[in-house]
Order: sequence, then C-alpha cells, then structure tokens
Amino acid sequence: MAEGEKSGWETASTLPSPTVHDVQRMMSPWLQGRRVLDVQLMSGGLMNRNCRVTLDRAPATVVLRMYDRDAAMGAKEIAILERVRGTTPVPEVFYFDETAQVERPPFAVIQFVDGISLRDLKLVGDQKAIGEAAFDAGRLLALLQAYRFPRVGLLSRSLAVDSTFIDGPITTVSLIELMAKSPAFQRRVDDTLHERIIRCARHWDEHPEAPEFPSTLVHGDFNSRNLLVTRREGRWRIAAILDWEFAFAGSVYCDIGNFLRYEHRERPRFEPSFSRGCRDGGLDLRGDWLTAARMADLPALCEFLARESMPDHVVAEVLGLITTTVDILD
Repeated sequence: MAEGEKSGWETASTLPSPTVHDVQRMMSPWLQGRRVLDVQLMSGGLMNRNCRVTLDRAPATVVLRMYDRDAAMGAKEIAILERVRGTTPVPEVFYFDETAQVERPPFAVIQFVDGISLRDLKLVGDQKAIGEAAFDAGRLLALLQAYRFPRVGLLSRSLAVDSTFIDGPITTVSLIELMAKSPAFQRRVDDTLHERIIRCARHWDEHPEAPEFPSTLVHGDFNSRNLLVTRREGRWRIAAILDWEFAFAGSVYCDIGNFLRYEHRERPRFEPSFSRGCRDGGLDLRGDWLTAARMADLPALCEFLARESMPDHVVAEVLGLITTTVDILD
C-alpha cells in the first residue's frame, strides 16, 4: 500500500498549460483591463487543470480552474462553493464561464489561497503540526452536517438530489454491484475478491453497527491533497477545502472513510486528533465508527476500478486498499 495519499496518481488531463495570451483572452470579460503576466500549471489536479495566474493589478494572483472532465461538475462545484462560503473555508469565486468552446473548456476564476496541502505537511513528519491540522479538518467536516438533503443521491448543478442512477434503495451492496457491471471492474477483480466484497457489504447492510446519520453534504474527495493548511496564531489550521466536483448527498461516514483511507493502525498520523475534531464539531461518533467509515468508503474504491482510464499501478493500489478493508471485516 502506498505511504502517501495518491502519491503516484497522474493528472487525468494530458492537455498542456495555456499560454499567457490564451489566458488573457479567456479571462478578458472578468479582467477589466488587468494584464496577465504569468501562467503556471499547478500540481495536484487529478481531473481538471488548475493554473496560478499572476496579474499586474490586485488581486495579484488568482487560480484559473479549467473543467476538462465535465462541465456539469464545474457548475455543481461553483454552486457548492457559493452555498458554503461563510461557514466553511473555501476559495471565493470571482468568475465562472460554463460554456465549452473549441479552444477551451468551461472555466472559473477563483481566489488563490496561500498555504500548503495537508499531504505535504504530513510528509514533513511533524506530528504535533499534523495533529493540529487533522483536528481542524475533523471539526470542519462535522460542520458540513448543517447542509441537509431529503435523501441520498447525486447533486445537480442546482444542488437538487438525483437518485435515478440506481434502481431501488441505495445501499453498500447496490452501489458495489453497480460498479461491478463495468468491464474494467470485471477484468481487475477476480471472482474470489468480488465475492468477499459483496459478502462483507451485504453483512454490513443487514447488520449495521453504527448510528444512522442524516443525508448531508459530502465532499466526496475529502483527503489531505484537497486540504490547504496554514499556521495561524501558533496552530496549524485548514485554510481552504478544495475540489468539490465529486460532492453528493449522503453520509458523513463517506468523507471520514476517505480521509482515513491511508491511515495505518500501527503508524497513525491523523488519529486520534481527527476524530476528536469531529466530536468537537458536533458529530456523535460511537461504536465501531471506523469500520462504518471503511464500509462507506468501499463503493468509492470500487468506482475507481470501474474506470477504464485508471493506470495499472493505481489499480494495484486500490486493490490493496479494498483487500485491507475486507480482511479487517472478515
């Protein structure tokens, strides 16, 4: 299993960084006479390109976020950023153009937030700093419970819930069985492992050992790569939660499982600080909440294996994570 979160995962887009001239033209409706001085492709984007753009006037630095993968996901992300801003540290949206053109995809101009990723802080190895940031991540995650939805499902651009992608109730088993229909999943998961996954999921659905949580806003990719941290007043805190394009309506356990996906029992980094932060923010974690979180994360791991575009080394990493989960449950 990889030591770092998604450490070997490449950006899905193979498109190059746009030029200064390209960005000047793209952003012209918002620039209002400002001049683009420099454009640098930022690291970390697995699905969309993010560029750091330097301007000749304030704001001196902004982020150009290009939605290469899915325009609808961009519209949804912008809607979420505008909904949660004020209660959750997220970048301000300056401008959004959702029209796709031949020479460029839909894009947004958003605030540049200074900081480093929690993943980079984790690699430094300062356990006190990691604990402080993990506590704040848990506290902020708990606060997302304020954004409630009538049921579990995908979110539209207007943040309406769509559950029509699956027949019948949305359960752990039904989600995994949906992923298992993919030819890519069937090539990568042998019959023995597939049966173990379904058996564990069915057992969990029939005998839940965790309290029910309402359907609330789930980030969908809540991990240390998407959390910017900074040191304020002598403590490390979350400066911004990034990349909301995978958000949906569901259980907070999905985000907890994602955040602790790479946590080793023998070498904990985020625990117990993260769960203390969750409780401080108002989450009622009780019983075997960690198993509940791992089970909530299992369909997301299976979804990776259903993607044709996943490279072999990423497939191997995900299979290792899934095997670890079912080994624990078995």
